Amino acid sequence: MEIERVTVHQYDIPLYEPFVTALKPIPELERVIVEIETDSGIVGLGEGAPAYEVTGETQRSTAAVIEDVLAPLVVGENPLDIERVRGQMWRLVDGAPSAHAAMEIALQDIRGKAAEMPLYRLLGGNATEPVLDVPKVLSIKSPSAMADDAAAAVDEGYRQIKIKVGEAPATDAERVAAIDRVVPDDVSLKADANQGWDDAKTALAALSDIGDRIDVIEQPVDNDNVADLHELRRRVDIPVMPDESVESPADVLDLIERDAGDMFNIKLMKTGGISEAVRLNAVAEAAQRPTQLGSMVEGGIGTAAGVHFVLSQENVIWNEMVGPFMTETGVTDLATDLPEISVDGPGLGVELDRDALATLRTEQTVIEQ
Repeated sequence: MEIERVTVHQYDIPLYEPFVTALKPIPELERVIVEIETDSGIVGLGEGAPAYEVTGETQRSTAAVIEDVLAPLVVGENPLDIERVRGQMWRLVDGAPSAHAAMEIALQDIRGKAAEMPLYRLLGGNATEPVLDVPKVLSIKSPSAMADDAAAAVDEGYRQIKIKVGEAPATDAERVAAIDRVVPDDVSLKADANQGWDDAKTALAALSDIGDRIDVIEQPVDNDNVADLHELRRRVDIPVMPDESVESPADVLDLIERDAGDMFNIKLMKTGGISEAVRLNAVAEAAQRPTQLGSMVEGGIGTAAGVHFVLSQENVIWNEMVGPFMTETGVTDLATDLPEISVDGPGLGVELDRDALATLRTEQTVIEQ
């Protein structure tokens, strides 16, 4: 089998409402889709979900790296030689993880289609059914507005709620308290500060009021402030989960050695694809630390890749594959039934809706021999 052609689509996905975190407000999603076509007729789909504050990329830079460097490199290669091909790509471009993720997800899709198996089985096959429950992620708003959103989410069937925080500790405590008053005790609440509390002193002030109700605190301090992650883990009773501090297996190993994380948030767009995410999860599992697969609010292709990864690995206990439930429309036939996502094979098990893509697409480039 040989890669004949790579097509790169840039497209924008409208959100139901702006998504606000401690990092920035996001009015819409600027995404990149990759189609890798082979001489056997198999086409693999991949997606890049860049975010400058997390991956150092933009939509245009992601597309440019693929079009100018990665796609010309892989044309003519065997797409089933994933380890060799991804190694070549990383040696040529040591960075741009969302661009790498888009390419590698497409190669994994080809792998599954060639084997006529769903990808989650090829990756490990932990799940018995190809269905994943997802949480509701609450954008930063006033405490009362977030409480209203939480109550509505419970009515819709969500049993897990992730609360975006990271502003003033007192206001964040009001947010969690307001949500706690309107949701049942058996609904899991998690909080994510997205580095917004800066240091351990500020984080401790916030957690003193909300720690009894939340199941985990995610990235409470700056991503490079590992000493304060360690201090928090020593002084609070809830699990501390680094996110922006974790990009590679080496990062996980360092945080484990420095006793700076109870569990770790993996994102395919940070690791550069599925293969490195598997490695990162294995390091955490060896230290008996569970992981979560986080979201960059991917579209249907990136979400499907994440769902397959979660279903394949026993150590991945939580997920945030929320993108399809936050967007007004999509460009695939990914099966969703709030709050569940279903995937099946072969490969990713999704196909492009080309009419929808044509409506949302802003640019298209074809790379071939």
